[in-house]
Amino acid sequence: MKLQHSNLDELCAHIQLIERGNHSTTKNWNAAQIFFHLAGAFEGSMNQLPSGYPRLVRIVVRPFRWIITRYRFPPWMPIPGSIKQNLAPPDSSDFEEQKSRLLHVIGLFREFPKEHPPHPVLGALTRDEWIGFHLRHCEHHLSFIKLSHSTRDAENTGE
Repeated sequence: MKLQHSNLDELCAHIQLIERGNHSTTKNWNAAQIFFHLAGAFEGSMNQLPSGYPRLVRIVVRPFRWIITRYRFPPWMPIPGSIKQNLAPPDSSDFEEQKSRLLHVIGLFREFPKEHPPHPVLGALTRDEWIGFHLRHCEHHLSFIKLSHSTRDAENTGE
């Protein structure tokens, strides 16, 4: 089943289900590192990340931003060196600290009163496009966190 969130409330509810010891990860990063990366992306949408991506990448990818903000995040997009410190997680990322950080920064994003700075690849985005970007980006990375059966059963029954 494909992971999909319709809004930030659903995203936060999904993150709340992820606890230390009730999941496994299927790619290179553990859950704490995924939370670190996602929190950095939310922070960047409020505080401006350096551009870092080559002009050619920006020219090629921008026409597809409606796909990226509505349907699917491109899994092949690497983190450029200029923003690695903001988005590339350290091995020592702490699960509880990064989970709390991610939920906190999503709350700040919800209440963000100003115009968002441009995305380093996609350029200027509307508020709805930023929300869509974050939902698709989070779906991509959170899909690598597999919850235990008992956690999924509780989610499906509404417990």
